[in-house]
Amino acid sequence: MKSKENPYLQFNDVIEYNGKILFVTNDGVYQNVNNQLKIVSQKENLAKFIKVNKQLFVWSIYGEFYELKKSKLIPQPFNSLVSKRLKNKIINSVIYNDNTFWISTVIGGGIIKIDQKNEEIKTTELQAEYPYYVAQFGKEFISGNNSNPTKKQLAISFKKNPFYIPLAENLSFSKTNVLQLKDGTFIFTRQYEAIRFNSTKIINRVFIEKNIENIYQSTDGKVWFTLNSGGTICFIDGNFNSSSSIRYLGNKTVVSVTEDRKGNMWFGTSGSGVYILKKAIQLTYNPPKIFSTTNAKTEEIESVSILSELPTIDENSKVLRTDVRKNDTIPPVVFINNIKINGTDTTTLNYYELNHNENNLEINISGVFGGKSELQYKYILEGKETHWNYTTNTRMYYTSLDPGNYTFKIFAMSDGGVWSKIPAVITFSINPPLYTSFWFIFSILFLLIAIILVVVFIGNRKAQKRNKLFEEEKRKVLISELHALRSQMNPHFIFNTLSSIQSFITKNSSKDAINYLSKFSKLMRGTLENTQKQKIPIKDEIETLKLYMDLEKLRLNNKFDYNIIVDDEIDVQFEEIPPMLLQPYVENAIWHGISHKTENGTINISFKLENENLLKCEIEDDGVGRKKAMKINKNQQKNKSFGMSITKERLEIINSLKNSKLSVSIIDLEKNKVPKGTRIELFIPLD
Repeated sequence: MKSKENPYLQFNDVIEYNGKILFVTNDGVYQNVNNQLKIVSQKENLAKFIKVNKQLFVWSIYGEFYELKKSKLIPQPFNSLVSKRLKNKIINSVIYNDNTFWISTVIGGGIIKIDQKNEEIKTTELQAEYPYYVAQFGKEFISGNNSNPTKKQLAISFKKNPFYIPLAENLSFSKTNVLQLKDGTFIFTRQYEAIRFNSTKIINRVFIEKNIENIYQSTDGKVWFTLNSGGTICFIDGNFNSSSSIRYLGNKTVVSVTEDRKGNMWFGTSGSGVYILKKAIQLTYNPPKIFSTTNAKTEEIESVSILSELPTIDENSKVLRTDVRKNDTIPPVVFINNIKINGTDTTTLNYYELNHNENNLEINISGVFGGKSELQYKYILEGKETHWNYTTNTRMYYTSLDPGNYTFKIFAMSDGGVWSKIPAVITFSINPPLYTSFWFIFSILFLLIAIILVVVFIGNRKAQKRNKLFEEEKRKVLISELHALRSQMNPHFIFNTLSSIQSFITKNSSKDAINYLSKFSKLMRGTLENTQKQKIPIKDEIETLKLYMDLEKLRLNNKFDYNIIVDDEIDVQFEEIPPMLLQPYVENAIWHGISHKTENGTINISFKLENENLLKCEIEDDGVGRKKAMKINKNQQKNKSFGMSITKERLEIINSLKNSKLSVSIIDLEKNKVPKGTRIELFIPLD
């Protein structure tokens, strides 16, 4: 059954009260009405019912108590004090005795006593050095945890002298349960471990494999364990033999269980609804009567069970009492009987080396122990699991194991809590398939890399050939363009020089004309020689600049002076630069800067080493500046000078051809915001 309004409820407790089946859920109290779940009273975080005489109480996980009366939850007056005392604690269990509630917590810190009559709250700590305890208050029993234990035993604190039961090694905080069975014995559970004991000793124990949520004994004597993600398991008797157990509800998380008056079992789950197990049909067996024909007289005799007293312990007697069981002190021994690989029996070995497809294992074990009860086992498969598994089964299954190294270890434990000293151990090595092995992958990768490298190498060779042909063609084109530009420089310069000579002849200055022609012839010879070369020494460039500036100085009637400064660090005969790079900028300084001045001007040319691989050339004039020169040229409508644009194209071609970084900066000089000339900075890389 599921609630239509909320199908994923967690049914924390179930009880039959006044002929009704009631449920405590995380969303309130529900009731079964004609196999349908109807809400009685809504309240979040409710945990458990407590039946006190004719009253029915409900308590929440925060320690709040409510009385369920006329379909209403009536809070108790001491709720605020209890909630404050239980802040940040998880409640383990609650019992009621003599007008008093007793509350234990999972984290520990003592038992909280709530006197309902006087509304007093106190805390009592029991057996503080032990991790778990079972205590008796009146006819009720409660279990709980202590926060700082130093020992590894369960403390039984009944009215008689306390005694202690050894525990398995996992002592982490967990929920516990205690239940008194009809035969007067008790069951204590925590996590996967269940221990049966009486008021003086342990009787037996069992590992359930899944964490135990709740325990219950039905009227027919069966013991029910509800499990987290393990359904429910029913033991026909209290001996916990796996052969006498029945499992229900698969892997569902079953939280609560109860039996109604008709003998039907009710199970509340977490998120999977409520289940009912109808009482099975009972077969009535009438035993035959026993007859005796003694003395030829037919006589009917009743069969009788006789319980006789066993003899007391006597040091001189050879008869020992069998109703006293001492805790076991001799550890059991565990063996691995046989191993099945992929369903096939194999010879039991200490080590197996298996193929990748031999990865389904069945391990059969057995234990040797002097007692009569079943042994409990813990096992682990190192390489796959990180936590121990606890069980009473003698067969372990592992399927679809991944390739790798595994070690199977198993210990056995007696009822007295004594573990075997030496585990049974088997080691497995499952080899990976060939296609996943390191050498196979490495070989494939190596082959792929080799193929890629060959393809890349061939592609690069072809690309290099194409690039080489392209660069060669590009170089030829650039060289031809550079020659063409240098060829444009010569007629440009010659035109300007012939214009100057024409001016001298017009003015009838024959002496100046002859002197001019002499210098012009030297300049032309040097220019023709230099333009045939890719680079010339700095010394030759300086000589060419001097001849050019001398000619222009004569043409302009000595209107300007010039200075050429060379750093001492520069070897002018060794270091080389492209020819005719500076001349257009000097020409621009004379024609557009100095020539427009009313007074004489100066041109300063310097060669400096910016660093060992970079030459900085500066051409600075104190002319009228670029803005005024452009304005004057525009008004006079003078022919456009091609020297600067030709030089710019030369620089771009040289940079492309040599993969160099020739650059030019033009700086306008000012003084008090008045133009005072121009500076050209030319940066030339040195090979």
